[in-house]
This record gives sequence, C-alpha cells and structure tokens, in this order.
Amino acid sequence: MIARVAQRMSGWVGWVFFLDLFDGLSLTLSYMFSKTVTERYPDDEKWMPFPRYRGHHFLKSNAEGKINCVACELCARICPCRCITVVPHEDENGERHPRVFDIDLGRCLFCGLCEDACPADAIALGRHYEFCEYDNKALMVGRDALMAMPGKAGRGGEVVPARLSTEADVTVPITVGGEGADWWRNIRRR
Repeated sequence: MIARVAQRMSGWVGWVFFLDLFDGLSLTLSYMFSKTVTERYPDDEKWMPFPRYRGHHFLKSNAEGKINCVACELCARICPCRCITVVPHEDENGERHPRVFDIDLGRCLFCGLCEDACPADAIALGRHYEFCEYDNKALMVGRDALMAMPGKAGRGGEVVPARLSTEADVTVPITVGGEGADWWRNIRRR
C-alpha cells in the first residue's frame, strides 16, 4: 500500500518538476530569439545606480565644511576585513576628528557595516562604481579623497547619456542636460 502511494507521489512530483523545467527552457528560448538589449557603455551611455547601491565610500561633512566623523573608530572595529584605519586627534577646542582616515578598497567587501555602525552618520557608501586600478597602492583612499567622492544617488536605475574621456584619465562623465532612460523597459516581460 505504501509503495503504491510513494510511486504515485513520485510520478506527480516528477511532472511538476518537468513542467517547471519546460517553463524555464521556454523563457530561455524566447530570449534567445528576441531583440537584444545592449547598453553602449562607456561610449554613449552610463548606468546610474539606485540610491540603495553600495559603491565607493564617502565622508559626509556639515554645513561649515567640517567632517562629521568624531574618530570613535567604531567603523574600523566592526569592519570584517579590517580595511579601515582611523587615527584620532583632539584639537585645541577639545573636538575629536580623524588625523588619518584610510580605507583599503582592495580589501573592502562593501558590506555597509561601517555605515550602520557610525553614530555620527559620517561615512556612507555612495554611487561611484568605476574605480579600477593597476596598482594596489592606488586603492588606499585617504580622508581628503573620501570627502571629494560623490554621495548617494538621488534617483537611479536608469541609463543616462555619457561620453568617454581619455584626456587626463579614463573617465566617463555624464553629459550635462541629458535625460535618463529606463533601461528595464527594453526587457520583454512574460
């Protein structure tokens, strides 16, 4: 009796998995014969990440231009890969700020724990995702470079016009006045 029930159940489960497999293969084949969607990066367009994207770190400052960091070193302590170095300094007014604030981007996991641990909301992960280097030493980023990095994206998930520039350094600046396009509208849905 139990053997017959198990045999019927295995046949039923097998058909369900077969139908799921057939459904997945039909979707793959439909994309195979549909129009391709190609992003023309970096020559004509560039993808702007969503505001929740975790890219290059940046340090926030207040309205006076002073760094928000109070050098508590919580970001360095919570970092799982130990890529953040903070050396605190106390000035003549008794305010703490970092004398050294370095991040080794070659070791960083971009997990966002430093952003969550910061009590002064001084460090965050921004929208910049183009930071390839040939030398590992160039991936060590200091305090002044972190202050100059762009912040979070106001809006994102769209492709904006851009132009490749190779004059001083290979960069892909966004064309001023360019209106973004929703890249996801080109992908066919079921």
